Amino acid sequence: TSLSIWGWGSLGIVLSLITFGPFVIFYLAFYILCFVGGGFVVTLLFGKTNSEKYLEQCEHSFLPPTSTGIPKCLEEMKREARTIKIDRRLTGANIIDEPLQQVIQFSLRDYVQYWYYTLSDDESFLLEIRQALQNALIQFAT
Repeated sequence: TSLSIWGWGSLGIVLSLITFGPFVIFYLAFYILCFVGGGFVVTLLFGKTNSEKYLEQCEHSFLPPTSTGIPKCLEEMKREARTIKIDRRLTGANIIDEPLQQVIQFSLRDYVQYWYYTLSDDESFLLEIRQALQNALIQFAT
């Protein structure tokens, strides 16, 4: 195994000398020295505390100030109370409307509410779905 390591190593040296010329060793040493020296210079100039301060300044300089409009708008939306009016008439016949309302109620409970309440407690989405179903049934009945 030592013969193959020396063989591949010598082949690499010969090929690099042929490709890059006789000064390849000096260039390689110079590049390694510049890399290591540059790392030391950066470490000395920007120590841990200096780099943290610099990063903190950079983060805060690029971020725009937060606007007060969005929280104010959300606060007003929460304060605003909507009156909910649900028209329970679907076909005009009480005998048909009550079972249809129960079907809507059970389908919303079984297919929508069980996953929706994990996302939000807001009832407006459920009311919109109920109203859309009722409008579809009214159109179908007419």
